[in-house]
Amino acid sequence: MRSLRILLLEPNPFQLMALHQMLNAIGIYDVLTAPSLGAATRSLERRGAVDIAICNPQLRSGEGLALIRHLVARQEAQALILLGVVAPSVLADLEPLLEEDGMRLLGRLHTPVSAVLMRNLLDTYLSHPRRSVSA
Repeated sequence: MRSLRILLLEPNPFQLMALHQMLNAIGIYDVLTAPSLGAATRSLERRGAVDIAICNPQLRSGEGLALIRHLVARQEAQALILLGVVAPSVLADLEPLLEEDGMRLLGRLHTPVSAVLMRNLLDTYLSHPRRSVSA
């Protein structure tokens, strides 16, 4: 698979490790992992923009939605994959925000995440990327 840079925000250490390993198994090795919003923004500062961000916009602390807003404001991601069950009201709030920036919503994945569905979303991105941010 072509080199992609992915940012993964997941506060649960087990889920974070499982998703990271899944991405590696698919052939994605440039994965920035972050258990918190602070860690995610520090990774972006150090490593630069990503092709795809993966997060749950409804994390209890509000960090998922805050990360999406950060990515949109700074144009630090080309596309987004949402994790978990997303309330229709949250999705309705996200869609105009993403459209304004041109960030693509690739889809939603429920946990436990299927490697086949993850691969399908990544293939969708690869078939029509806006521009690559990979080095």
